[in-house]
Amino acid sequence: MSSTTADPLHLLRQFTIQNKKAELLDQNDNLTTDLQAATTIRFGEEASFARDTPTSFLRSNSDSDHYTLSALLHFLDHRDQSFYEYMKTTNTLGLQTISFGDRAQVLGYLTGKIEELAVSDPAVEKQPAAGDAKRAKTRSAPDAVAASTAANDIARDIMRRERVLITSSTVLSSNKSFARVPELAKALFPSKPGAVAKGAVASGKPAADISASGQASAASRRSTQHRKRRNPIIVVPAATTSMFTMYNIKSLLQDHQFVDGRAEMEKAGPKPHEVFVEHTMTYSGQTVKFRVVDSVQDFTEADWEALVCVFTQGAAWQFKNWTWKTPEEVFQNCLGFYPKYQDERPKDTVNSWAVSLLNIERSKRHMDRATVAGLWNNLEQYMARNKPELLA
Repeated sequence: MSSTTADPLHLLRQFTIQNKKAELLDQNDNLTTDLQAATTIRFGEEASFARDTPTSFLRSNSDSDHYTLSALLHFLDHRDQSFYEYMKTTNTLGLQTISFGDRAQVLGYLTGKIEELAVSDPAVEKQPAAGDAKRAKTRSAPDAVAASTAANDIARDIMRRERVLITSSTVLSSNKSFARVPELAKALFPSKPGAVAKGAVASGKPAADISASGQASAASRRSTQHRKRRNPIIVVPAATTSMFTMYNIKSLLQDHQFVDGRAEMEKAGPKPHEVFVEHTMTYSGQTVKFRVVDSVQDFTEADWEALVCVFTQGAAWQFKNWTWKTPEEVFQNCLGFYPKYQDERPKDTVNSWAVSLLNIERSKRHMDRATVAGLWNNLEQYMARNKPELLA
């Protein structure tokens, strides 16, 4: 049984600083090393807690969602992994994930490097406004540290896997002759009409052969350029009552700030057919341009393949005439977000849809950046796993 006064977060911090291990017990109270099989976590003789007991550690983008004891234990055991590797193991085990933005703060506090932490008692109702402000200020401080730590993890992981294939020495050690390159270049890229035929005679090849070769090369270049130009697609609802529409989605995704869509609609002109949002990928540093639309009416097969993310307001009619017949099937083929205000309940219809809740604060605009960071983090991981060709 759990102690009525002991704090699982405080005990985990003490044990971590002292290099002591909490004991894992299965349903028969036998010791186990498998966190997934454990039902109880015991801190010596001091206290025992159910494996998934909520701790007083608040998620950085929430005032009500607390990290569980099992999530913190799993993170500590995998602290040396890159964020991508950690996410894979966490998803495999079905455990709660420590968000990208919280990694540095979690590790710093549990190892004793950070003394203060944004906490609240999960069994107690929301604190007064002054308390909220204090917690929000505490949560926002480690963002830059977290980003730097994650970037270093990623860089180390990339460098560890790098293999040198070509150097400045090996590239110059070829035994091939390039004496005929200028001659072939003049034949393939004539400066005057008719020069191809002349160059063909000089090279000893029929003009038709060189012309066909040049056309094939040009076609190949055009095909490659077409593939590189393909933008990942995000779909937002067409209804003007939706929290995110074509009018305010760019402010959210690119500027990291929520603005009222209806107010933007009144100020703006006609609704754009599409908007483009640029985002720098955390893992590669690559800037990717995303195409955002609110209609799939003219979608081609290539467009459906490029679809990576859908915002839904919870109405099934949004997916009428889609290539996938039901909302459940839609979210099996792309990442889904259901945006809502933090204090709202989600619609019952989305309970069976594989979508993530995107909680937006009504007035705390300083929280938008952390919320959007979590959104992009989920989308980057989804694309790396399911749509890597769009990152090439």
